[in-house]
Amino acid sequence: MDAPVTTVIVNFRTPDLTREAATSFRSRYPDLPLLLIDNGSGASGAADLRRIAADSAVRASALVLRRNIHHGPAMDLALRQIASPFLLFLDSDCVVHRGGFVELMRDLLDRDSVAYAVGKKIFMDARGFDVPESPGAHPYIRPICMMIRGSMYRELPPFRRHGAPCLENMIAARGRDLRLVHFPVEEYVHHAGRGTAMRHGYRLGLRGKWNHLLHRFGL
Repeated sequence: MDAPVTTVIVNFRTPDLTREAATSFRSRYPDLPLLLIDNGSGASGAADLRRIAADSAVRASALVLRRNIHHGPAMDLALRQIASPFLLFLDSDCVVHRGGFVELMRDLLDRDSVAYAVGKKIFMDARGFDVPESPGAHPYIRPICMMIRGSMYRELPPFRRHGAPCLENMIAARGRDLRLVHFPVEEYVHHAGRGTAMRHGYRLGLRGKWNHLLHRFGL
């Protein structure tokens, strides 16, 4: 029988951060399935990831992609290949400092048949920039530490190459009256923030630059 929850960490050329994220998670959850995805880091990066996965303090499966398909599509790949009912995504620049959150997040999904995603809920505009809560703002679960119901995901638009990779998906989920459930992630997980982006940039191409420019001008 497939495990109820599989945890996924996507890595792009930050083996030190990924190792700390994986080790801190494994120290609280020694038995849950853990998958590390290398998102096209190159030959040396792939070797680094395999060593991390094989480490006795991590004990994870490894999936190595030949090219960088970006964070959203890498999460989409995991959601389409892993049969577990629930997937927990943990950013590579996170450190787990307290256990218990996986059980609580799964319980929130188990108890509510229309609950789709659980994590830190914020609000965004249509371009994917944080905004205050308002009637026109879109609720959004940050994928830094997010649990998703896999069966619902596969009926929605896929996660995209975008600074807010889950936005289109979650707008569609809300259109189907599925719930995005807030959970106090920061009580259990420290997120350093922009760990990969600070070193390697967002690599979102012209579309990302265009979105940022339009946002600056309030368009």
